[in-house]
This record gives sequence, C-alpha cells and structure tokens, in this order.
Amino acid sequence: MLVCQWHLDIVFGKQSDALRVMRAWGKDKFEHSEFRRAKGGRVMVGHIGDSPSHVVDEYYFESLADWEEAMKGMGGERFKQHADALAPYVVAGSQRWVVYRVVE
Repeated sequence: MLVCQWHLDIVFGKQSDALRVMRAWGKDKFEHSEFRRAKGGRVMVGHIGDSPSHVVDEYYFESLADWEEAMKGMGGERFKQHADALAPYVVAGSQRWVVYRVVE
C-alpha cells in the first residue's frame, strides 16, 4: 500500500477558495479518471506546527503502477479547467508529491 501526498502552499487568505476548487477536482478525478483506483483519500491543512496555508491532498493506492496510471490522466483536457482554476491560489514552486510505502 502507498500513501501518495500532493503538498502545496496556498496564498494567504485564499484557503477556502482553493479548497473549493480542490473538492470539485477531487470529485471529477474519482468519477472520470484512474484515480478511481485509489482506496480512499483526504485533504488536510496545517493546524499546529505547520501553516494553515499548507495543504496536503492524500490518496491511498495498492501499487505504484496504480498511482502512475492515475497521474497520467491529469494531463488530459478534462482536468485542465481545475488546474487553471487552482493556479491563482497556489504559491509558485510549492507543489510536490511525496509517496510513502506503508509497512505492516
């Protein structure tokens, strides 16, 4: 099992706007892409020890191949509208993916 986290920082005061876009994008991902392979997901924001402007969009995949297939679809035209809508709220250069392997 893998925990795949997309980390990004949001422009000050724009958290609710960014989360609105991310919720719509997440719904679309699960309905119309290989993100349906994910076993679940959640969104977290900084609270204590991290800035409230820091957002983690987290997904659980059985394999690296499943995550890679899901990521391939994000370059499609359907999802460009979501990326364009989110872009004004994201601090440039703050995005990164972190992937953890769950050890039982």
